[in-house]
Amino acid sequence: MNRLMKKELLDGIDGEDSVDSAELEHSLKEVWQVNRYLGGNPALFVHLKRLIREAEPDRPIRILDVATGLADIPLAIVRWAESRQLHITVTGIDIHPRIVQLAADRTKEARAIRIDTGDGRQLPYEDGSFDIVFSNLALHHMDEDGAVRMLQEMRRVARIGWIVTDLQRHPAAYGAAKLLARFVWRSPVTRHDGPLSVLRSFTAKEAGELLARAGLQAEVRKHFPFRLAMIGRA
Repeated sequence: MNRLMKKELLDGIDGEDSVDSAELEHSLKEVWQVNRYLGGNPALFVHLKRLIREAEPDRPIRILDVATGLADIPLAIVRWAESRQLHITVTGIDIHPRIVQLAADRTKEARAIRIDTGDGRQLPYEDGSFDIVFSNLALHHMDEDGAVRMLQEMRRVARIGWIVTDLQRHPAAYGAAKLLARFVWRSPVTRHDGPLSVLRSFTAKEAGELLARAGLQAEVRKHFPFRLAMIGRA
């Protein structure tokens, strides 16, 4: 399967033909459910927790979520940290103003979370501004040049390490997404974008090639089912 670069509906949400905010939120919530129940969150959290353990125990841990969406992962991190009496703050950043507003509304009661507007390919932060930087399900939205820039930017602003998790392009993953689109997902945006996301995602070999182009040393790990993780140290 060759990588397909056809745009998803979510890529054009700020244009004239964008979906309304209610439908946008519905689709993003369905994406969150896929992450939670079909392996996306475990692939991220297993590596995130390892990096958190490397942080100094006597100082707050600063985390950045690039392309945060509805900020569901920052909310989950904060809940997890509070249950363990860890002092963690999370900044979520997204390029789409409408998504930023939805995320800000969703996290307004969470004092440990901040939401910013910005591009993951040109992060508006100083070098080493965060202990840990991660991004989930954003890399496949970019062409190769953009993906390389985002990896470099995440490494630049990370003090301890960084993680990128995404789909793995595979015929079986595409078939599963087609089944979900037909029988499970209700949002027309998710039905359209879900299978397309698989076709736009990278293979493990291609992930390694991106890292080489970016001049970065990092580990590429496969996770069930059809997930990739790229883990680097600062």
